[in-house]
Amino acid sequence: MAESDDLETIQIPEVTVRPAPGRAKVVTVPVDGDVVMGMRAEIAEHYGVPGHELEPHATTLDYLIGAAAGCLTGTFSGMLLALGQDTGGGSLVAKAAGRIVKEKAVLRVAGVHVVYELRRDAGVAESDIVRAHAVHQRRCPIARSIGTSVTLTTELRFR
Repeated sequence: MAESDDLETIQIPEVTVRPAPGRAKVVTVPVDGDVVMGMRAEIAEHYGVPGHELEPHATTLDYLIGAAAGCLTGTFSGMLLALGQDTGGGSLVAKAAGRIVKEKAVLRVAGVHVVYELRRDAGVAESDIVRAHAVHQRRCPIARSIGTSVTLTTELRFR
């Protein structure tokens, strides 16, 4: 693992990966334990995996998209809470879509777009929420980790 001397290491989480039936893999992550990752039909087709060998599961690419959307949403939610804006009970809902592309025969996530739908509390200024939205991506750990190789975009809709 390459390390930069100017960055403080906070932790070094370890994961374990074991092949599983149906072209899946079981990834053991801290706290939550086993997570099954595999292939969907579209991904299996790209890799030439016959349907009878496939037990469909979310792909590692799906998990990357979910991690990006989840972290962006968590960061934005934290900023909203600091403003006094409620984000629970359906006040904030995020929907994300990822774009998977083929680059030199390798599939990769090219982009993730997150749409936030927010029911604004009367006591919170819309301009403050818009300002938080404008800067939240810079405060998101996943965005900071993958943002140079995956295009991350968000939009905010009030309802």
